[in-house]
Amino acid sequence: MTTSPPGDGQDALIASLKRQLAVSQAEVNLHLAEVRRFSFIVSEITEAAEGGIFVRQNVDADYMYISEQLAEILGYGDIGMPPSYRQFLEQIHPDDLQRAMDLAAARQPAPSSENTAPETSPSTSVRAPEAQSVLSLPSKKPIPLNIFTTGAGAHSEFRYRNQAGDYRWFRASAKRYQPEAGPEQIIGLILDINDIKLLEEQRRAVNEELKAFMYSVAHDLRAPVRHIASFAEAIREEPEAPAEDRELYLNYVEQSADKLAKMIDGLLMLSRNQRNEPKIMPVNVEEMLGQIIDATRQTELQADELIIEHDAFPIIYTDAGLLEQVLQNLLSNAIKYSSNRKKAVVKIRYYLQESQHIISFSDNGVGFDPVYADKLFQLFSRLYVENDIPGTGVGLASVHRIMRNLGGVIEADGKPGKGATFTIRLPVKVGATSAF
Repeated sequence: MTTSPPGDGQDALIASLKRQLAVSQAEVNLHLAEVRRFSFIVSEITEAAEGGIFVRQNVDADYMYISEQLAEILGYGDIGMPPSYRQFLEQIHPDDLQRAMDLAAARQPAPSSENTAPETSPSTSVRAPEAQSVLSLPSKKPIPLNIFTTGAGAHSEFRYRNQAGDYRWFRASAKRYQPEAGPEQIIGLILDINDIKLLEEQRRAVNEELKAFMYSVAHDLRAPVRHIASFAEAIREEPEAPAEDRELYLNYVEQSADKLAKMIDGLLMLSRNQRNEPKIMPVNVEEMLGQIIDATRQTELQADELIIEHDAFPIIYTDAGLLEQVLQNLLSNAIKYSSNRKKAVVKIRYYLQESQHIISFSDNGVGFDPVYADKLFQLFSRLYVENDIPGTGVGLASVHRIMRNLGGVIEADGKPGKGATFTIRLPVKVGATSAF
């Protein structure tokens, strides 16, 4: 009987082990490549969605893994964020803390088994050792597909304070996960929704303003319509009335119709101002103001002597048409409300303060009580009866909306019998230089 030398069997065993190790290494490399690809996809998706991932590898521990994207959107990208669950909670707005704690604990029942992924072959599986070390995922149990979907887990919105001390809104989704071995974990996704929240707040404010606007329009348009109807009825019911009475009634009808037409024109102007986007361009305010002053002197009710003083003005980058309406309205108001003076003085001042163009119109007219300053900018709202000073109450409301459309503000100050000052503040556009 012939036997092989002992060394031959060992060589064969070693060769077999090498072949098995090579196959295993190839499989591991394949798994690692899949994990890296999966990690890259998740990273790209969360970055595109302005979000990031967090993992609590032990629901009873304080440690909390936070992805680089999440640290970035939470405002800690430059200095790094301490991986502490407690420190994370400390930065949440007190009013939102309980909701965030419920979210971080993923207090929702686990989803049914139908939401899990089927077993996959080694070439497509993401359950490689590297993935298991990060998320403590089991090697055989399928990964839930709905970890980051709205169909399962807990969801919450909260305000989080970043490194600069500012609160921003975030939406988070989290899900409990129990691996085959080890403590229960929580996996979650946090998205930056601050811009969405701001838009929602703006929408609510616009809706509230629209309700108030519609009520004001309905209420104020009824008055001239009522007058027209009343005097028309009087004319019909008194056919034998003296001619002077009928003429008086017709004058009232004509005045009410004229007022109604002016109010409707004002509403149309207001609508156009709010509908159109500002067209930013260099505006020669000095030239524009000169033309407005010349035109207003010819058309506006004014005092026996009218003096208009104004500073030199630079080129300002803004919407020319909208700015012209603002300047026209403010100058007309200043002249109109000082028309009871023998000598009316209107002063138009300009100065640049930080990132704002500031223009003020001051007069020595009837003035107003500062308590009612906000009322001045409400549609159809007037502090003086029309018989004393004509107007519809649309001009300043229009100016207020135009300034908001231009990203600026208007302020009013005055004293009864001592005149008034209206000040507008326009933002200096980035990249635009204003020059005299």
